[in-house]
Amino acid sequence: MTAQTSHKIPVKLDAEQLSTRVLYVLVALVVIVFGAFFLIGYDVPYEDDPSFNAPLLTDAVLVFMYVLVSGAVLLAVAAVAVGLRRSGGSSSVVNNIPAARIAWATVALLVGSLLVTFLLGSSKPVLVNGVEYTDTFWLKATDMFINTSFVLLFVAVCGVVFGLSGYNRKLRNVWKVNKNR
Repeated sequence: MTAQTSHKIPVKLDAEQLSTRVLYVLVALVVIVFGAFFLIGYDVPYEDDPSFNAPLLTDAVLVFMYVLVSGAVLLAVAAVAVGLRRSGGSSSVVNNIPAARIAWATVALLVGSLLVTFLLGSSKPVLVNGVEYTDTFWLKATDMFINTSFVLLFVAVCGVVFGLSGYNRKLRNVWKVNKNR
């Protein structure tokens, strides 16, 4: 008798399956970390001022957030690098979609909104844990990131509404009719 060995054939996942699994893993990690944060030692009083809480797992939550943000930034940079390498910078129009123009407009919108929201950001001191925080740069930087998120979210929602409205297709048909005259 020979021992039969079971060889598993590696399954290649498509993009949707892979992203779904990554989403489930990230949601599970978030639930575990934040569940532990709120359930383990959340009500520990702060030594210097017992009217504040000093949860035991605050450092774990902060490290988890740093890892998630760093991973997102690294993946974004890698995705841009792979996209540029694959396209070679030569294909400005893909399937009648001005891909290069959209990419440059996205970068310009991001940089422009970061700059404008930083310049318009408030440097008014805020009260943090009973202490006035007055660092102008970080106050403006915080406003910049919050307001830029709102600007980009608004632009994304407008883009989705415009795409779903069919108005773009109607304009394209009008232009074709006028061009043929």
